Amino acid sequence: MPEKSQTQISKSWYSDLEKDGMIFAKIIRSPKKTGVLKSVEIKDLPKDYFLIDAKNFPGRNIMDTLGAHAEVLCSEIILYEGQPTAILAGPDKKMLEELAAKAKFEIEPLSEPYERQTLAQKRIVLGGGRQKNVQKYFNKAALKVQNKWVYNLDSTEANETNGALCWFSKDSLYINTPTQWPVHLIKNLSAVFDIPEEKIFVNKTISCEPSVNSLWGNTLLVCQVCAAAKIAQKPVKLVYSREEDDKYISNTGEVSITHKTAFDKDGMIQAATIDIDFDAGAFNPFAEEIIDRLTIASVGVYNFDNLEINAIARASQKPPASVNIETIDAQAFFALECQLQKAADLAGFDPGELRAKNSKILNKQDSKMPFNISIEKGAESLEAILRQSDFLRKFVTNKINASYISDSIKPRGIGLSTAYDASGYYGTSIFECDQKMEATLQKDGSLVIHALTPSKTILEIWKNEAAEILQIDPKMVKVNSDFSLKDDTLIPENFYSNLSIMTSLLKKCCQGIQTKRFRSPLPITVSKAITKTQIKQWNKKRFKGTPFNSTSFIVVALELTLDTCVYKPEIKNIWVAVSAGKILAGKEAENKIKFSIQKTLAELILGEKLTAKNIFISFVQSESEPAQIGGLIKKALPAAFTSALSQALRLDIHSIPLKNGEIFKAVLDQKEAAKEKESAQKKEVGQ
Repeated sequence: MPEKSQTQISKSWYSDLEKDGMIFAKIIRSPKKTGVLKSVEIKDLPKDYFLIDAKNFPGRNIMDTLGAHAEVLCSEIILYEGQPTAILAGPDKKMLEELAAKAKFEIEPLSEPYERQTLAQKRIVLGGGRQKNVQKYFNKAALKVQNKWVYNLDSTEANETNGALCWFSKDSLYINTPTQWPVHLIKNLSAVFDIPEEKIFVNKTISCEPSVNSLWGNTLLVCQVCAAAKIAQKPVKLVYSREEDDKYISNTGEVSITHKTAFDKDGMIQAATIDIDFDAGAFNPFAEEIIDRLTIASVGVYNFDNLEINAIARASQKPPASVNIETIDAQAFFALECQLQKAADLAGFDPGELRAKNSKILNKQDSKMPFNISIEKGAESLEAILRQSDFLRKFVTNKINASYISDSIKPRGIGLSTAYDASGYYGTSIFECDQKMEATLQKDGSLVIHALTPSKTILEIWKNEAAEILQIDPKMVKVNSDFSLKDDTLIPENFYSNLSIMTSLLKKCCQGIQTKRFRSPLPITVSKAITKTQIKQWNKKRFKGTPFNSTSFIVVALELTLDTCVYKPEIKNIWVAVSAGKILAGKEAENKIKFSIQKTLAELILGEKLTAKNIFISFVQSESEPAQIGGLIKKALPAAFTSALSQALRLDIHSIPLKNGEIFKAVLDQKEAAKEKESAQKKEVGQ
């Protein structure tokens, strides 16, 4: 690996890489979720096999993430079942599995029972939202709706699992791994093994979509592999099994949100309380940001004059909970949109009108809400979907027909949902909003963009935007992804460094170059970053202002029927309207949304794979800067599906994902309850 830069971007999978003399490693995990670890051992280890635990760890057994410390290998107190307690290494992978099964643990019970700690919490009170005043509005409300909604979709990836190939050479350390946070990795390796940062070289191999666990979990894993490499003085490779990756990297923590909403006779929201509870697992360095984002998203694009929000992240004896950063607030949109749809169903409100009249944001009116969310052409998007899907007629017809449906007629349901995809959160503590872009016009007339290599679609957008401003051939635009530690932020493309922000910064770089190119000699380099003025739009301490750099908006309507034999949902139609500024690559954007629809549908029922053939997508175009669309479907589709399914079943669905056979059982239970009720009524009449 060349030493010209500390971080290089590779097009390889780390698991395909090999090194002369390489051996393999496997994590030995705690079999219990709590206790005091006294020892872990594997007796009669063969020659060339060795076990490392906290007692013989060759370095500082602590890693740091945003000030939160975690042990590389458990030294004493076990926090969760599966916590790494030792690392086993040797030349044969099959033998490692056999030896790992023989691991013996000495674990004593804790002297005091486990007590759940609060990792982060937020409380928002607005208008007359103090508890005694909220109750006043509920006492006189025409409609009161209270529900608990649970969202726990697990987006399991089919890509390569996490792992690493590491070795020491002379006074340097070499890493091949799908890290998504190289600076975090290098700084922790330096602290753990007492190596100068400039002596650590990272080959960033192909990675999948980022989650909070893949950020710090990869660093933890690499520290473990490097410990084995240091003791063995050989290259060591560790590849997580799919089960390990799902359980300790991709696992999502359950979020339950309880909405209590008071409406007047016209469907206007008078008051609301929202309670958010996030099971963060044993520990979570990102708990505060997760709670912040859930709190902001819990009110969506709607107006609440009287509001109380209580959000909390609690520790538990489960593996640390992860979340996909791109869809961090999907749980909040799910709960809110299902709550509004339930209110419309109970009171006979028009679901579209209910949303429109309670959203000053969509109608470009001043709102008293503490979160200033800018939505471009939101009202037009909602109107387009209501019209295209013939939503109101179908919603009312399905409800009327529900009481007449027999087993010979397929029940139908239709659901509606809205959401926004927010980019560039100004309140983040993860990267402190240090998104930046640098571009250089070379002597040969080519433009070099210093950034992570984006997807093919975004790269084409960058090339065309730069070429238009600088009046050069798009083929003359290149990307350089080699970084030194001093300028290495390397934020994943769909983390906070995203299409809208980075494209905007690139345009500013090119405009800066264009103004200098005929007055200054080549090469010319221009750097641009998010300004402090932009960041100050959000008051983190008061939790008020404009929290995001940009937002895109989506409206989804979903229509389904139920097979009356096995009660499996059949998706009939999905209508999608997206407002995301200027769409620079329409066909690619449409394909991305369709792919996301199929992927999300496949996650809604465990053991079943829902699909959709009839998908209708429209973009509400504007000349605003292009905004991110990657997370829109995951935030809106689940609520539309759940509401449609609830209407078709004539019973309430409050959580996703559903289990295979759960719908059929619910229908049987419903029919049995109806028979018992009918039987009781006949007996009463007979008496």
